[in-house]
Amino acid sequence: MKNIDKVLCDFYNLFNISISFVDDKLQIINEKGYSKELFEFLDNINIYEKINVNNFNTINLTYFESIHFIIIKLHKKNNNGHFIVGPFKSNNNTYSIDIPLKPIYCIDCISSSLQNIINKNLIENKFNTYVKESIDFIHKNYSNDIKIDDVCNTLNINKSYFCSIFKKDTGYTFTNFLNRVRIEKSKEFLRNNDMSILNISLSVGFNNHNYYTSLFKKINNITPIDYKKRFIN
Repeated sequence: MKNIDKVLCDFYNLFNISISFVDDKLQIINEKGYSKELFEFLDNINIYEKINVNNFNTINLTYFESIHFIIIKLHKKNNNGHFIVGPFKSNNNTYSIDIPLKPIYCIDCISSSLQNIINKNLIENKFNTYVKESIDFIHKNYSNDIKIDDVCNTLNINKSYFCSIFKKDTGYTFTNFLNRVRIEKSKEFLRNNDMSILNISLSVGFNNHNYYTSLFKKINNITPIDYKKRFIN
């Protein structure tokens, strides 16, 4: 519980957005930043119902066109708790409730930041040493043509054993994890510069532009071009 409390505090101190953690029975274990008014708002919109009917690891919810929530599952493979972020609003003229204003284009950043805080405090500490080192290797070398053999040779570990422990600890195959890191890194380029989609895909390690576009859409339900358009003034 101490680590969950740290996740709540770190996130709230970073974004000043209310956040709570609920267990598998949807009972609030701890929270940060909620007032009686905010709890009543959560009850009125019945946000907990959305958790029960949705199997995704991350859920973005919008009410009244500009009131937002983000729900992130504690562990991808187990239904043993969820973090609930919000409410926060993307339009200062909507709804009278006193909640923080955050531009809509910040939602991905808020979501990824919380996931990083969760990983740091609750997940990475449980990884096998080899898995931790391989994840560090991915983050340092994602733009290169990484092969699983390269990682195994670097770690001096049997390939079959490595594949087994990596999937067990992360829930992903090595290739799927690598591609997801590359996709997340590409979002930084899409948000912050004028590089073409082709050059962005090459910069994060994809040598096939069409494959990058297809995978980006599969993971994010939006094409890289449409994602980029969100951040054009």
